[in-house]
Parts: sequence; C-alpha cells; structure tokens
Amino acid sequence: MDKLQAQSVFLPFVYEVMRQVRTLAKENSRPNLVTEAIHYIQEHYRESITAEELAGIYSCSASYLSRLFKNQIGVGPIEYLIHVRIHKSKQLLLKSEARIQEIASSIGYADVYYFSRLFKKHTGCSPLQFREDNRRAVQNNPLRLLKSSIVTPKLVSHNENEICYQCNGEGDTSMFRFSRPAFGAMLLLCTALLLNACQTGSNTGSNTGSNTGAAESQPASAGVATESAAAETRIYEHLKGETEIPVKPQRVVSLYHLGELMAIGVKPVGATTYILSNPLLSDTSGIEDIGIPPDPEKILSLEPDLIVTTAPFAEAVEGGYEALSQIAPTIVVEQHNDPIKDVEMFGDILGKQEEAKRWNEAFATKIADYKEKIAPFIGADETFSILNVRPDAVFIYGDTNMGGNILYRYLGLKPTEKIKNDVINGETWEISTEVIPDFIGDRLFLAVNEGAEEELKKVEKLIKNSPAGKAGKIYNIDFDTFLLSDPISVEHQLNIIVDLLVVGNK
Repeated sequence: MDKLQAQSVFLPFVYEVMRQVRTLAKENSRPNLVTEAIHYIQEHYRESITAEELAGIYSCSASYLSRLFKNQIGVGPIEYLIHVRIHKSKQLLLKSEARIQEIASSIGYADVYYFSRLFKKHTGCSPLQFREDNRRAVQNNPLRLLKSSIVTPKLVSHNENEICYQCNGEGDTSMFRFSRPAFGAMLLLCTALLLNACQTGSNTGSNTGSNTGAAESQPASAGVATESAAAETRIYEHLKGETEIPVKPQRVVSLYHLGELMAIGVKPVGATTYILSNPLLSDTSGIEDIGIPPDPEKILSLEPDLIVTTAPFAEAVEGGYEALSQIAPTIVVEQHNDPIKDVEMFGDILGKQEEAKRWNEAFATKIADYKEKIAPFIGADETFSILNVRPDAVFIYGDTNMGGNILYRYLGLKPTEKIKNDVINGETWEISTEVIPDFIGDRLFLAVNEGAEEELKKVEKLIKNSPAGKAGKIYNIDFDTFLLSDPISVEHQLNIIVDLLVVGNK
C-alpha cells in the first residue's frame, strides 16, 4: 500500500511534465501562412470570404497566397473553401434527412440550383443521387452517428455569387475530435504504475521458496518475444513530437510525398488528389484517392499502419493531426523541396535506406554527367533567371522549385545578384512589372500560365530588351511540369533543362 501511495503521488508529476512538453511543442511549432489561413477558413464559415480579403488578413497579395496554397496543398484558398463545403454537404446528405435547400443554405449557398451544379461538378452526381447511392452503405457503416445525434444546423440566408463565397460553420460533430491516443496513453501509464506497485509490493514481502521458484521458472522465450516485438517498431521524432512507427511500414498513406516514395520502390495505399494528378508519375494504379481535403473515413478504410503528411495537409484534414493520429501512427515531416534530402528522409522512415542510397548515388552521377555535357555551352560568368507570368502577377523564382533547384543547386549555374540577394537570400517572390529588367540575366527560363496572354503582352517588351532577350536565350518551360519538386519530377525537369541548354546552343 505504501508503494501504491508513492506511485499515486508520482503520477501527477508525470502528468505535469507531459502537459508542459505538449505546451512547449505547440509554442515552438509556428504554423506557416497556409496553415493559419486553413484555420481561418475552417473557423469562419459564416462569414464572407474572398481571396483578396483572406490575403489582406495576412498582409500579402491574393496571387502570393494562392501560390503558397497551390505549392503546399495543390489548390488555391477559394478552391479549398469549396472543397470543404462540398465535403460538409456530403456529411449532411449522409447523416441527416435535411432537404437539399436546407443543406445548401446551411453551407452558404442560398441558390440551391447553383449548389446542385457545383456539387455535380465536383462529385459527378447530383446531391439527391449521391444520397440515394450511398444510403445503404452509410446505414451499414459503424462510423455513422445515430440519427438522434444529428441536429439540423441553424439556417442563415446568404446572397451567393461566383466571386464572393459565404458559408456557415459545420453542423455535425466529428468522431475524430476526441483525443483518444492521449487518453489511452494515460490509461496505459496508470495501469503500468499500478501493476508495478503491486509487483513491487509482492516482491518486497517474505520471499518464500515457491515465489523464488516462480520467478526463476519464467520461460526464456518471453524475453525473446518482447525483444522481437520491440524490434518491429521504433520512436520517430518529427514536427509534432515523437511517434512510435513500424520499422518497415507495409500500408502507407501519404498526403503529399508520392514521388519520394515511388523513387525508393514504395507504392502507398492512399494519396491525395493533388499528388495523384502529377502527370510525371508513371504508374499510380492501386493507390486510392483520399481526396482534397483528405477524408479521414476514407483513410481509415485503407487500414494504414503509417500516415505521412506535411503540416498544411495535416491541418486540411477535418480534425487535424489528432484525427489522423487516431487512425494510425502519423508523422508530420518538413517540405524540403530537395529530392536528395527527401529521398534520404523517406529511406529512413520506411526502412529503405539502401534503396534511398542507390537513388541518391544515381542522381549524383547523373548531375555530374549533365554538368560535363552543358559545360561547353555555358560561359563562366553567364547568369540565369526564372520568370513566371500569371494572369494577375509576375513571379521570380529562387533555388527551390520551378527549375531553380536544378539550375542553382545541382548544375551550379549562377543567378543574377538581384536574385541571389532578394530572392534566394531574401523573401521576394512577386515583383512589379517595372523591375523585371533588374532580375533577368543572360539566360531566362520563362513559364507563362494559361490565361496570362494579356499580362505577357505588358511585359513582353521588357523581356525582349533584357540581356537574355537580346541574345535570343529565352527558354519556354511548362508551369505545371516544373511546379513539383519530388525526385521523379525533378529528374524529368533536369532532362528538359539540359536539352534546352544543349540544343539551344547548337
């Protein structure tokens, strides 16, 4: 009893340590702009949200915010808002008997016909057809909440148009809101301490011969089994703390890094629509689409033993990181946008160190060969620039994506001083028309987005009068092809860039 009392005094201390560790982790994990914007969208359904207003909250332009969203979760902020609304309407269609007009109004669409058109555009069927097709499956789904728990959300009328989207908050309670892992861990800790106290109390009594014999007669295989079980999992430190993961995961769901997994011979069981739409990935058969925003119930149905995500994608899931953690061990990794680092990281995560090493060695060999191949065509002092013209803005790229990592990091080509100082070592991305000549060097890689023809006309003269324009060394590249930075995409981009530099000089 004394031992048990001591343990009960010690338990609040353990709790306080765990609480402080979690608080410190939250304080240190500074969400990026996309994560904050996602939180804002999720919390302000009832308010009018436009891209311009959202960007104003974070003191940036709408095009810059759209670019960040597109790079990190594959859709723009308003597109993400629409996906969230459609997802909410699906839940109401499946979990309530509300009329379509009520559902449309509850998620911010006063015009039920507009909502129906939008719903069909994103799902391929009308709201009524969706409800009918899924009714039987939902009734047999143990995850479905009881009808008695469904409360029709408060309905508010809105004026709806194609530009200004308004919505109400979510009207249902998700099963993924509860923090089961933390509660389970505390119960496990309590049980372990209690059993330890009882075990200690028993052992400190009079040690009879029978007790000693029982202790000595423990089967040797028990220790071996314990060591074997321990060898199957390990603790992995990531952006959200430490998580116990399988040493060699077999059923992985990846919310962002698909090319990285496929580069080392791993095909996940599920991935988001965004990365599955990458045209440079050759074989994605057998990989389930978990949607955008990712659907927790769809992920759950895949029975993963590991979920890998980035911070923005984790927050895009209903219930966030906690929801994912209740499905399977979940780790949140950094977006390096560097295939060498990413391949090495995933080799470690998935127990594929040898495969990762082979890929990186092959990539290094390829870079060395290509450097030698382009060397006769590149002057020692020549500078390179990457310009992206969009319908409403002009962007200059540094050494992360859009070919910048290939030019500046891998091939070792020179950026202009302005790019080096303001973009690579600074925070400049979007630039005004009049300063374009300051950034363009001896050679220019130009990506023009669809629908940007008018904007291109405004800057065409400036581009032609630049050093690259006068020398006729402007190379057109496809924006969508060069947007992603996974290993497979980068290898493809590398081939394109080297071909342009070699063929363009012959």
